Amino acid sequence: MNKIMILEDGSVQQEIELDQQKLVIGREDSCAIHLSDPSVSRRHALLTCALDEYFIEDLGSTNGTLLNDKLVTKHILKHGDLLQIGDYVLRYEQAVEEDEFEDDDPEKTQVINHPRLNQNQQVEAKAVVPKTATIRYFRGPKKGQSEQIQRSLYTLGKPGGDVAVIARRPQGFYLLKIGSKSFPMINNKKVDVGGGVKLNEGDVVEVGENMLEISFTS
Repeated sequence: MNKIMILEDGSVQQEIELDQQKLVIGREDSCAIHLSDPSVSRRHALLTCALDEYFIEDLGSTNGTLLNDKLVTKHILKHGDLLQIGDYVLRYEQAVEEDEFEDDDPEKTQVINHPRLNQNQQVEAKAVVPKTATIRYFRGPKKGQSEQIQRSLYTLGKPGGDVAVIARRPQGFYLLKIGSKSFPMINNKKVDVGGGVKLNEGDVVEVGENMLEISFTS
């Protein structure tokens, strides 16, 4: 399970498991992560989960929210990121399953038990899951360029504007909205991707000024 560590002088003072989709950080007693200090606003920041990924959003706090010493309004979190909330320093720790993607093998055989077959009989099926994705830009600053997604998270757009993320999962690639109130578009249709939408071969994605097509390799 993902966690937030509250640090003091580099050592962990408190460990909080992130077991909710939304957790408010602030000085109010009702906040899921309660930080009792005048440097912290009553409702300072919000942690939101989408597809097991958390992102931080400042809630208009007085002193702002810093991520790795940089002021942010909304940003996805990576394992080991340091948040400064008022005078507090928090470390984000992401639960990572060992060999998470090594099991993502399109040729891996799955055994299916069938009620009409005896113990010595099996039905075999192959799950086809894309291992890599390539995006080709048609519009925006990267028009005409192609890029291969080689990490678990690929950001589309600019911080402070329309921002979305393509997240790589064992089940495939998903589009997540993490910035602004505008929704991205998939195949010319606006979609609410707060919880994530799985991308398919040839999908055309629009995020702000960017338009791109995604393709997969198994």
